[in-house]
Amino acid sequence: MKMKRLNGLFKVILIVLLMGTPLVGCTGTGGKIAAGTPSQASPASIPSPQASPVLNSKPPATLVSSLQQDLSKQTGIPTNKLKMVESKQKTWSDGCLGLGKSEEMCSQAMVQGWQVTFSDGGTQRWVYRTNGSGNVSRLEMPMAQPKTVQPKG
Repeated sequence: MKMKRLNGLFKVILIVLLMGTPLVGCTGTGGKIAAGTPSQASPASIPSPQASPVLNSKPPATLVSSLQQDLSKQTGIPTNKLKMVESKQKTWSDGCLGLGKSEEMCSQAMVQGWQVTFSDGGTQRWVYRTNGSGNVSRLEMPMAQPKTVQPKG
């Protein structure tokens, strides 16, 4: 009797897990969910990049701090050496913030967020893309600033 009840419970849990899996649109690094399902939004209610409402002129300090900590872990550069040099509000084309890989499935909903650029004060710059709350972020490939060539003479 107990075994039948456990077996039935296992089946219910398995069905719930299998039914919920297609609802996850995209996963980023670290297993974070890149976007929820857009099932409640009609195409007319999805904002276009030009119609993005102005949320704030700067990203929240907690978002910037979180990105600095992540970048510090990846580069080994102390957080106090990593400075935010630019931030812009953006509307990304999908749940992978426009940085999905070919084998990755991304939700096809517009995602409002931030583009935040950091510098080490030298030649390196790193650009993060985030969703609006910052709980999903992706690092673009690092950009090295061009070196200036000194004329000989």
